[in-house]
Amino acid sequence: MRNVQEIIAKSILTPQKVGSLEGAFDYSLNPYAGCAFACSYCYVPKFPNARHEVKEWGDWLEVKTNAPELIAKDRLKVFGSRIFFSSATDPYQYLELKYRLTRKCLQELLKYQPAKLTLHTRSHLILQDIDLLKEFGDRLNVGFSFTTNDDHVRRAFEPKAPSISRRLATITTLREQGIRVYASLAPLLPCDPDKLIEMLEPHVVGAWVDRMNWPDVNRSPELKEQFASFFNEANYEQTINYLQSALSRPRSNSLRSRSRSFIRQKPKQVIQQMSLFTS
Repeated sequence: MRNVQEIIAKSILTPQKVGSLEGAFDYSLNPYAGCAFACSYCYVPKFPNARHEVKEWGDWLEVKTNAPELIAKDRLKVFGSRIFFSSATDPYQYLELKYRLTRKCLQELLKYQPAKLTLHTRSHLILQDIDLLKEFGDRLNVGFSFTTNDDHVRRAFEPKAPSISRRLATITTLREQGIRVYASLAPLLPCDPDKLIEMLEPHVVGAWVDRMNWPDVNRSPELKEQFASFFNEANYEQTINYLQSALSRPRSNSLRSRSRSFIRQKPKQVIQQMSLFTS
């Protein structure tokens, strides 16, 4: 990380009055600005108020050192609210090992009792806070990012993020600790749909599946052409619907045998795409 800046933020709870979180959440909470995982498809650099060039995404981070104090200051907003943590960064990127901002924010949130907390990440560092997560009980959901089952694809689109195998080991541990985990397939990247279902279904209670709403890949524009067949509008929609049907039905978080009775026949277009991932 070339550019790390410690800042004093003016606020930490952002009201969710527009956008995809509206209605489901009252506030989002981002202890960092920027993200070292450098996912090529991330929508954050496209914000109108972005302070850095799109090509710089992944090379800078702003650390909101006073985030826990701001939560305490806004404790009346926290009580009984629905909070999404985080919407524009990963709260468990690797500098969390130094700053422990996410942990400190969780400690503050526990004091002031939000009604609902969704913690969204793709990082195994979340396991360091299992003790705190368990204290939230049924108020906590963990949304864990799995955009593909193929680590070659993951390295292309998410070059600095944890591996697929490490993510799978992480959600296995979370589930064993009684923490409710949802899979976030958003955006869906090139994948083998059946292998992705088989990998995730025993470990998650549901899933969000969504498209790449900003198909112009920020840092790696060549990926658009490399995976043009997968992102073809008709094929992409069919694959999303297929996964949505298989993974988005609510289920318990307990260990159980796998059932495929509800999975629809694999679309022909998806079968034709398999050569992309096995070559």
